Amino acid sequence: MKKLLKIMISIFLCCLCIPLSIQAAGKINKEQDVSLTLSCSHENVPFYLYYVASINEYGELSVNSPFSDFNVNITGKNDEAWNDLALTLAGYVDQNEMVPSASKKTDEKGDVYFPSLDQGLYLILSEKTSSNGMIYQSSPSLILLPSLDEINNEWIYDVSANVKGEEIEDTRTSIKVQKVWKDSGYENKRPSSIMVQLYKDGQIYDSITLSEENNWQHIWENCSTKSNYTLVEQKLDSYTVQVSKEGITYLITNTYKTVTPSIPNKNIPFTGQLWWPVLILITLGLFFILIGLIRRRQNER
Repeated sequence: MKKLLKIMISIFLCCLCIPLSIQAAGKINKEQDVSLTLSCSHENVPFYLYYVASINEYGELSVNSPFSDFNVNITGKNDEAWNDLALTLAGYVDQNEMVPSASKKTDEKGDVYFPSLDQGLYLILSEKTSSNGMIYQSSPSLILLPSLDEINNEWIYDVSANVKGEEIEDTRTSIKVQKVWKDSGYENKRPSSIMVQLYKDGQIYDSITLSEENNWQHIWENCSTKSNYTLVEQKLDSYTVQVSKEGITYLITNTYKTVTPSIPNKNIPFTGQLWWPVLILITLGLFFILIGLIRRRQNER
């Protein structure tokens, strides 16, 4: 009997050693305010925050309108995927003339502070600024408030982030758009053509049509590096869209949406479901198994 007890205890201790780095952070305190400090080393840079999704105590995202109307995938954190998602959403912000949830300019140190924000996922946009013949620009980005400190396994409610930016020359450049299809086996679902709009500083600059005739690509010449440009394509109900950027080329990738069973819960796990209830259930299960074995041994005697 003692041997059996030792085995059960060993199994329980092994369960305790299961990696639970995300879960150890526990639930999010929904009563606690969150704040955001952005640093970019340049003063008087305007920053705009757009409230993309709310977050519940379990770390699940619920996408807000009008972002929920777009055919984009908003899933768990991944730096590359989030960069592309931010660039994609920036185009929809221009197209729909969205009003930011908050906006401020950086101070003389290049910092900007946003206090008392709602918890959730935010899109961060900025404007280009000129100084000494050079132009400072930063790419669209996403940030979750509160943010998860994966090293200390805790939620951070007062978040500080360095904005990735660069200085470029004040000159003229070209902008290329290239359509990429990810629909193997469903090529017959593609439209024969699709309209793409180029926005310049929040206003429509040009509309073009992509098709096989132009190899699903187009180039705009003589574009000013002073301006902010975004791209938006005509909505395709059967495809999700993702915009990424490589040099002067914007890649618009459409992925065919295969039919999947409907899921009533529309919340999107950001860091995965919390697993601490599983550990409790395992412990209880082992406990009842142990009790059952003890009683069986007693009955046999």
